[in-house]
Amino acid sequence: MDRTVLLIGFGLLTAASALRGQENIEEELQRSSDDHMREELGVNPITTPKIQEVLDSLQVFRPIPIALIESANREASFNNRMQTAMHFGSLVADGFVLTLAERATDLQDVGRALIRQSRALGVGDRLTKRSKSLFELSDKGDWLGMREELIRTQADVEQSMMELRDEEMAHMVSLGGWLRGFQIGANSTAGAYTEAKAKVLGNTDIIEYFLDRLDTLHPRLKKTEIVTTLTTRLKDIRAVALETQGSPPTIAQVEKMRTLADDAESAATARVDDEGNFEKARP
Repeated sequence: MDRTVLLIGFGLLTAASALRGQENIEEELQRSSDDHMREELGVNPITTPKIQEVLDSLQVFRPIPIALIESANREASFNNRMQTAMHFGSLVADGFVLTLAERATDLQDVGRALIRQSRALGVGDRLTKRSKSLFELSDKGDWLGMREELIRTQADVEQSMMELRDEEMAHMVSLGGWLRGFQIGANSTAGAYTEAKAKVLGNTDIIEYFLDRLDTLHPRLKKTEIVTTLTTRLKDIRAVALETQGSPPTIAQVEKMRTLADDAESAATARVDDEGNFEKARP
């Protein structure tokens, strides 16, 4: 009887071990598949600015230009996926900055707006748990936890875009987050200049990356007024950054960057027709 029990127990352990081994293999295959897809779509650690690094760089931009954050239309909706994706990224950047300012009520508004935009992108299911967690962390005043949750939120949406093989929109989410962060940073630096802040704004590598992403959009989309305007403004910002020759931009150069960033963000959120052209002249 004892021998039988031992054999049964050994059999169960062997089966469990085999099952764990199979699960590990499946997990490894999934990771490998995801890595291959990311590489194929141009989403990889070598070429893609990590959202955590982009958002972490915002921590230097204190005091936060709260008036700029409050002026954003969180209820905005768009008739195209490009602007919807960019707006999602912009909301993540706003949320991250609001954690630095410890504005819990505004953060909950941003959380609700993120849910609406994720549904418009067709990835709302991914955000259900994240939004609940974000609200709970907000109630606790866990600012660091909220920053981490916002980073995971953007990562979830990127993963969803990959699964939909919608790489263009994955890049637009990132572009929207970077552009809004750059605008906030430029306004903060122009209002209270330091070389540490200005140095972050002078990084041309990330501008080159997003210019490349805009250049790889579908030819029809590239010709639209909104994309040509965004491309022009990013090139203008790059030109100002290159004037510095590696030194932190001066206050005058930062003010130029602020004007250009404000105009680029205005273009990103402007109403456009079905052809991607502005419905009316922008201010």
